Amino acid sequence: MSDLVPTSGQALPTPQAGDHFRAFINGQPLQVSTLTGRLMLRPELSQVADHWIWKIIAEGKVGQRRTSIGLFFDRDLAPGTYPLVGDSPIRVVYNEAPHSKSVIYHSAHLQSGSLTLLVVDPRHGRVQGRFDFGISAVDFEVNRGRFSVQCES
Repeated sequence: MSDLVPTSGQALPTPQAGDHFRAFINGQPLQVSTLTGRLMLRPELSQVADHWIWKIIAEGKVGQRRTSIGLFFDRDLAPGTYPLVGDSPIRVVYNEAPHSKSVIYHSAHLQSGSLTLLVVDPRHGRVQGRFDFGISAVDFEVNRGRFSVQCES
């Protein structure tokens, strides 16, 4: 829980015991202010009308820049290590707002990265893992990413 640090006087959501999310963006820590996890139905992602995904979003700041990282992946993905480049079953969205204009990187932009799922428990709604990703062409790197989240359904 120490990874969840309020910024600008924002109240923290009530995280479950043991929830955490951390990452370093170009060497600077993401100071997480809100962490949400959901196991949700996403029929538009598939031809099948009952496509369930894990949706984990951490919002906060890196320095003075508002930043968020979203991880999206299929409920049935087994523990293991998955590449984030190419035809990956995992989608990542990075959003940074240094001024009035947002910088958004999506999985399609990534040149390196992987996500390792350590725990995937749809029955109890818990997901845990680690990740890193980057775009060397623009000198962008997210590393030492770790999460453990109790997801709502």
